[in-house]
Amino acid sequence: MTYLPTVPRTTAGPLFADTGLKLGVFGLNVTSAGAVTASPERHEIDWDQNVRLVQLAEEAGFEAAIPFSRWRGFEGRTDPWGRSFDPYTWAAALAALTSRITLFATSHCLTVSPVMAAKQIATIDAISGGRVGLNVVAGWFAKELRMFGVEALDHEARYGYSEEWLQVVLRLWEGGEDFDFHGQWLTVENGVSRPGPVQRPHPPIMNAAFSARGHQLAARYADLSFVSALDAASAGRKVREIREVAAGFGREQSVWIAASVVCAETDREARALVERWSETDLDDVAVRNAIEWTMGGARMPQEQHRQLTKAVASTMAGYPLVGTPARIAEQLAELHAAGIDGVALTWMNYEAGIPRFIDEVLPILEREGVRRPVAAASAR
Repeated sequence: MTYLPTVPRTTAGPLFADTGLKLGVFGLNVTSAGAVTASPERHEIDWDQNVRLVQLAEEAGFEAAIPFSRWRGFEGRTDPWGRSFDPYTWAAALAALTSRITLFATSHCLTVSPVMAAKQIATIDAISGGRVGLNVVAGWFAKELRMFGVEALDHEARYGYSEEWLQVVLRLWEGGEDFDFHGQWLTVENGVSRPGPVQRPHPPIMNAAFSARGHQLAARYADLSFVSALDAASAGRKVREIREVAAGFGREQSVWIAASVVCAETDREARALVERWSETDLDDVAVRNAIEWTMGGARMPQEQHRQLTKAVASTMAGYPLVGTPARIAEQLAELHAAGIDGVALTWMNYEAGIPRFIDEVLPILEREGVRRPVAAASAR
């Protein structure tokens, strides 16, 4: 059985409002989310802190809070990403403590049953009044997957599994009669999940699309896609590519990018922070593990490995927004002009970084028309 939703979206929240460039807080639930580093400035998680910062982002008009799904860290001296809050319960709790922002739950298909995922997301949708989204990850961290007794699949097989997983979730959300599903990877007998989600036809689905096969999955099933890029021009090419694929399925696509903010009084000071985090504060074992366990680092040319080491240790290889508040706003405007609809943002230190972004970068984006203020957007 191959299932695709055909009902047009009849419910929409801030993710689909006409507000300009969308903003999301990314990875707040994981230690050292913004960079794999031993820096004393690295992010440390605390529940009250997570609540406070998501509420602050909501008040400023951010459209989304998107967690990482992590079960172990990268070891080394400081074990970056080694402490984390579960993304489903994180989203559920925050749903009860917020009123506007979309809370995503991030799910590795290989570690969560699609029947469980469908029920949990529908429940969070009820808690939030229709403000939950599902960020689907195909899964690539073999050491982590073995904790679940799951064998790592090759690239093509992971996406085949994920496609079946999404078909089951979407069919469960649709409701109606019990159904059977018999695929290559998944079997469901008498599948049913009631009540269905508040959002129709279903809560928004987000997916990272970093390969041609990934683009196919995202374009066919996701409402929002992540792309990666080195500059605004390459981001524009990726946007066009995935939208062309989506058009082939008769669908539209909101395209996002993950970016890391390094803000300082001068561009030089911001670059100096990147150098310190990736050199003086380097946790070389953790960085090497991150690259080899998740990015195929053992097969990389030496120079590519060296460049990636610096990026992972300072920005976790996200799109680097480095410089003064004005320069960061300029870079975000360039991405938006290239076709990027939303940016999922990380910081080395979220407690300092989010308030500074709100106070110094956001007003520039609003003044330049890259975003509209919350009050103006609500009045439209």
